[in-house]
Formats: sequence, structure tokens, C-alpha cells
Amino acid sequence: MFRYRNGKRSLSLCAAAVAFVWLSGPRSAADDAKPAAREIRAVTKPASKAQAPKRAPRSDVDVQHALLHGHRDGTKWVAREGERQIELTLSAALQDKARQIFDQYQVPYAAMVAIEPSTGRVLGYVGHSRETPAAPDPVRDASPPAASVFKLITASALVDAGVSPSDRTCYSGGGSRIDKVHLQDNPRRERTCATLDEALGKSLNAVFAKLADRHLDAAKLHSYGRAFGFGHALPFELAPPAGSFEVPGDRLEFARAAAGFWHTHMSPLHAALIAATIANDGAMPIPYAVQQITGPGAASSGELGRRGSRRVISPTTARAVGHMMLRTVTDGTSRSAFLDERGRTLLPGMAVAGKTGSLSGSNPFKAYSWWVGYAPADKPKIALAVLVVNGALWRIKSSFVARELLREYLGPRPHTDLARRTTGAQSRH
Repeated sequence: MFRYRNGKRSLSLCAAAVAFVWLSGPRSAADDAKPAAREIRAVTKPASKAQAPKRAPRSDVDVQHALLHGHRDGTKWVAREGERQIELTLSAALQDKARQIFDQYQVPYAAMVAIEPSTGRVLGYVGHSRETPAAPDPVRDASPPAASVFKLITASALVDAGVSPSDRTCYSGGGSRIDKVHLQDNPRRERTCATLDEALGKSLNAVFAKLADRHLDAAKLHSYGRAFGFGHALPFELAPPAGSFEVPGDRLEFARAAAGFWHTHMSPLHAALIAATIANDGAMPIPYAVQQITGPGAASSGELGRRGSRRVISPTTARAVGHMMLRTVTDGTSRSAFLDERGRTLLPGMAVAGKTGSLSGSNPFKAYSWWVGYAPADKPKIALAVLVVNGALWRIKSSFVARELLREYLGPRPHTDLARRTTGAQSRH
């Protein structure tokens, strides 16, 4: 990693090694001669110290302060630190658009993070708290439930376990909860069948619960969750607190966790890195947010470039999961945000891969709405995570925000404003 000292750039070989030595990805089905037996106990303990991920070293710039207090300067996004000016990697257009949407729709609590998948360059970083403006940074808040976004991790494990995206599974119900009956075949009751890619696009809880029950175990799913960054701090200078992560040993709770019902929590920053990993052929980029530093004592401005990546899943698995994510936009849970009433795309010439997630919490009531994904799907330029937390009165859905931000960054304006179609009652996906 590059450190700044009096405006000059220096490279620490030890620091660079730390940045690249991170938790190894999970073993695929091909790596295992025999499938593991069902894990009885719950898997909640972190990996050993030797396996724990290493944080990237920090520069002497307070990156979090710069991100939270930066402002537009022409086409750049900059912040001041004493007599120095910090030029950030953020897109001023994305920053302005996200702030505009959150303010316009009076969203109680929200966050947006955008990352360039191939380099780790942070393109967008906006936290919003209307009721408590002085609240801790929402982008780093690891308390929101991952909800159905966790299906991306389960889908990766299922593909490596030999489940084909075209394999069909019959199911019934499961829209709002998973019970033992959903884990058992019943031809009289289960008259609808779906492929794995359709199940991801439409976020079919019962299909994911049944497939995880049959093809995975707690140890396997835990290893995939850890590889994707759950349960430990991420190697980023902001280092958001690790969200709680548990893979229960109980059969029913295990199936529920695999389908995204509680047990897993993450920050919007973490969610963006998950999207970037899949977009980057299964390698998680190490993000950076400082472009250069100028000012007195910094005659030789340094540039903090890409820091490499760490393999999480194989390119083949990442492409399979990414292809499934296309269904979310074309005929799945965010179709109404990306297509007009006639089924025409609102981002012409661009395929978008995404995944939604939503859950509700009580005391007080909070409705969490996630959208994570990337575009263009064939040559990703941006990986995006949007979290919107509504109260009893819904303001807007994350899918609408995601579409507007992708449009701002990549594509033309849509033919119609579909905000009215994306602010309705809570989705169960």
C-alpha cells in the first residue's frame, strides 16, 4: 500500500504484502472428494488467527473524514485537511444525484456506495439520516440485515456444490417465512417449479431453503460467508465494524439463514464489495478513495492507485451467479424499476445485473430495502449498493434509486418517471 509522508508517496513492502494476503476463498465441490456430512453444531466462531483477513495499512489521511465532509469542486470531489487538499475518487455527479434523491423523497435513513469493480476505485459514498443528521456514518453501519442479498453467497455455494442454474425445484409458499414443510417434497401441494436462476431473480425463499438443506451444510455455508467478508472487518481504510454473522446448526434455522432470513448483517460498503466481487470474476477488489493530495509541503503529489484483489470464488462461479442476477432486472424483483409498462428497458443498450433484499424489524419499525448489482453486465464499470430504510410510511424503494444512479453514471434518461411505481407497499424479497 502507498503511504503519504509530507505529500510524497512511499511503498512499504510489508504493508503491500499484508494488503494482498487475505482469507483464502472457499473450496469448490470439485475440490472435495466427498460431500461433507451435515454439521450439527452452529458455526459462529471466527477463523483462526492464521486464517484471519489482514487489514490494509492506513495512509496518514483521515479518509473517513474526507468522505463525510467532501464537496464538489467543478467536476471533482475534494476535502480539506489542514492546509492540504484531498482529491477523492468520487464521481461528483453520482454524489449529487444520490443526495438529491434522498432529500427529495424525504427518506428517513439511506446509503449508497459505488465501486469500480476492476480497480476498487470508490465512485460514490453517500450516507443519509434525516431524523438524526449527526448519526454515525450510515455507509459503515453494519447493523442492517443482509436479507435476501445473502442469497448471492448461497447461490455461489450451490453452484460449486454441483447445482446447475437450470435445475428445477418445485415449491409452494415461503414468501414471508420458511417452515419445515417448505423443506419437504409434496407433489400435491407444490405445483410450481423454478430454476435456480429464476429463484435468484425472483428471490424465491422456499427454493433456496430447500436447495441449501439438500446440498450444503453449516460449515460449507460458513466458509463461503467468511470468504465474502461476513463476520470480520474488511481490508479497507475505513474498516467498517464486522456485522454479526451466524450459520445455525439447527436444520430449519440453517435453511432460513441460507434464504436470507436474519442471522447475517452487513454495511452498505460491504454490500458494494460483494457486488464488485461477482462483477470482477470472483475477485474482491481492495477499495481506495484518495486520488491525490496537494498543498503546502506536498509538492510531489502522490496518487493512490489500485491495490489488487483477493480471490473469493472462481471466475466460472462468478459468471454463473452474475448471469442469474440478470433475471432480477428482466423479470424479477426489480423489473418494475428498470422496465416500462411495455417491458422496454429504461437503460437502452445496457444489461444490468442485480439482487434485491428486504426485511422488517420492530421496536421501532424499520423496513430495510436493498439493491446491489453492477452494470454493464458484460463489461462492468460500476458495482453499486443502495440501502433505504423506511418507517411505517414507505418513501421509496432501493431499486428506483439504483436505476437513477446507474442512469446518471452510465446511460440516458428513461422515457418515464417510475418513482410512483417503486414507492408502494413493502416487497418480501
